[in-house]
Amino acid sequence: MQQASIPQEHKLHIRIGRSTLIFQSTENGIANTPPHVVELRGGVSASANLRTAFKQPPLDGVHFDRCTVLVDSPTMLVPDDDFRPEDAAILFDHCFTGHERDHKCHAAMEALHAVALFALDKDLETVVADHASTSLFLPVCLPIWEHFGRQTSSPRQRLHGYFHDGKVDIFCIAGNRFKFCNAFSATHSHDTLYFLLSVFSQLGMKATRDEVVLLGATPHQQWITDNLEKYVERVTVTPTTDETLPLDLSLLLNIPRS
Repeated sequence: MQQASIPQEHKLHIRIGRSTLIFQSTENGIANTPPHVVELRGGVSASANLRTAFKQPPLDGVHFDRCTVLVDSPTMLVPDDDFRPEDAAILFDHCFTGHERDHKCHAAMEALHAVALFALDKDLETVVADHASTSLFLPVCLPIWEHFGRQTSSPRQRLHGYFHDGKVDIFCIAGNRFKFCNAFSATHSHDTLYFLLSVFSQLGMKATRDEVVLLGATPHQQWITDNLEKYVERVTVTPTTDETLPLDLSLLLNIPRS
């Protein structure tokens, strides 16, 4: 008797950053091709760049069962107890301007008791829908928050700084809840150092007990690390496990390669 074949699940993961589009396709959870990176053309919308990428190899003519998209977009956090989907647009537009015409999306982080609100260009949804049966959009930092926000038994608090797309997302999580979360420009190293130390002090952290953890990559990493160590005893630089992918996408994938 001939055995029934197991259907192949064809997924696509996309990261839409400040300067690049990164694509990683998988078959049944295994990435068997290297990531495909496309430089964004200046002066052209992300959706137009994405539409062009889908017309070129290796994506042209391919339809996916599911597509998960990480979007580098302004994001705000709301305690899950206070969140109502019908209020998402009002809350977001009160905090951020210039996104009134965008779709306001939300992604729940149950383990952290928070909901992430973020803006999404409606054209992006249309482009992805043309090439995938189902889709999921997430803010680019969500895999970072969920991974590094897991409760630990350490008595010290940790302030994390995640460098990506020309900015640093600074966050602190304690008791499975956010104590602080905000994004700052990381163009100038002195400003970045100031932001990290200012939040460290604002949260009442202790230089002899608590820790600053640097994630991602920035050209100023060594200078920032050296100067942080003048004020904080414990500074940890978390190495990138996959040099071909940003840390957020690598954590989202968490898949083997054939």
